[in-house]
Amino acid sequence: MKNKSKHSLTIMRGAAAGLVCLIALSSFKSPVTADEPYDVYNYNYLGEAVPSQAGYLAERSVSGLDLGTTALNAPSDLFKDSQDFFYLVDSGNNRILKIDSEFTEIVQEYTSFKMPDGSETSLKNPKGVYVSPDTGLMYIADNENARALIVNPDGTVKQEITKPESTVYDQQLTFLPQKILCDNAGNIYIVLNNTTKGAAMFNAAGEFIGYYGANSVAPTAEVIANHFWNAIASEDEKRYRSRSTPTAFDNFDIDTVKGFIYTSTSAGSTDTDIVKKVNPEGYNLFDYMSNFRWGDLFSTWYSGTTYKTKIVDIDIGDDGSINCLDATTGRVFQYDKEADLLFIMGATGDQVGSFAQGNVAAIETKGEGCENIYVLDAGKGTVTIFGQTVFGQIVHYATKLYNGGYYEEALEPWLEVLKRDGNYRRAYLGISSAYYNMGRYKDSMEYAKKADASGRYNKAFERYRSQWLRAHLTQILIITAVLIAGIKGLKFFLRKKRKKAAETAKAGSDS
Repeated sequence: MKNKSKHSLTIMRGAAAGLVCLIALSSFKSPVTADEPYDVYNYNYLGEAVPSQAGYLAERSVSGLDLGTTALNAPSDLFKDSQDFFYLVDSGNNRILKIDSEFTEIVQEYTSFKMPDGSETSLKNPKGVYVSPDTGLMYIADNENARALIVNPDGTVKQEITKPESTVYDQQLTFLPQKILCDNAGNIYIVLNNTTKGAAMFNAAGEFIGYYGANSVAPTAEVIANHFWNAIASEDEKRYRSRSTPTAFDNFDIDTVKGFIYTSTSAGSTDTDIVKKVNPEGYNLFDYMSNFRWGDLFSTWYSGTTYKTKIVDIDIGDDGSINCLDATTGRVFQYDKEADLLFIMGATGDQVGSFAQGNVAAIETKGEGCENIYVLDAGKGTVTIFGQTVFGQIVHYATKLYNGGYYEEALEPWLEVLKRDGNYRRAYLGISSAYYNMGRYKDSMEYAKKADASGRYNKAFERYRSQWLRAHLTQILIITAVLIAGIKGLKFFLRKKRKKAAETAKAGSDS
């Protein structure tokens, strides 16, 4: 118990010191001073878009020429390894660029590889890349060569995966790898752009296992009707009826600490399975969030037309944050690991911090506190780097404490957030949780109400009611006892009075 108290005290001191440092930073000029080419906003407890403090500002945009090479041609993917090196898939130039951690120069350019038999091979419209922190190998989705390559850092090919000869895999389909990753057990997952069954899954030996993480079919009116008619149709009639198929997901990322795979889906007519968190068994842990809306809460008018969010890529930060890239609006939506919205940044346009509409291709983050966000624009052939503001640092610091279970320690940072942005809903939730854990249930109810968090409010209300009853138990017992005694006394008095009246009436009748 003593050790636990010391540890808690250390955490509180660290939290206070960290907050003081962050606040002190705000007295100095931020290294990122450019005005953003878009309105910075967030959503309040009513679900209304309101002006907000910027969590990130665009620092610079990097082209191929800035990196000392030729212009990028239709780049399609960006990945950061455990050593903070970046790998950029330059699809149109059939190469992969390894870039230093500061994103200033190319460390290595992969244009050709040596096969196990000693022959040379090159890429043809590669689409995805992944470097495993466990094996150190580079995994490449070589799209138009209809294969996936597993490559050593020196460029020698260790393994080649082609179309599996399996009855489970439709042999009429070509093998077109789109994205690729590897889990800590060595299993390989490949997103194919011509199947809706999920990612093709291979073991470490390159043997096809099956499909993983397929999206569900949205229960639309058409789907329900088809299901009904198929249930009563004959076998001949079923052959000619349309079939309901799920929408394929087109990108994914893995939480290397927990092992969960997050998928993103940009196509489809519904909001079903736009973002999923899939466990090793293939179950979507976000399934309970069926009414949750990723991206903008409303498809409001944008550039004169209604729009639909298209999450084309997803990145899981080192702090567990979920970073989603919307191709329609060119925006990045950042959530904490509990899917509470933190920040929104980006837009469509020509300035730094905005992107070619429909052409953003990939997103990556860097730093334990997600200090930098990198957005790949395939249309412009550039990578835009966003840096965290002081406000963003405080929010991430408070979120780290909160998600680590240090609710009380996160109180002061959350209060500081509200001083800077009174509309920031996430802060109200954090403060409510802090007061709840401190036993200040009435205060917890107040902030939960401001956040429109009915579940948290009810939970705090139950504790507040119990707390109030315990605090006033003696008075309640005394008042109850007095009331009971008074009621009994009144009954005795009325009974005695009625008896006396009856006796008087009887005496009168006798006389």
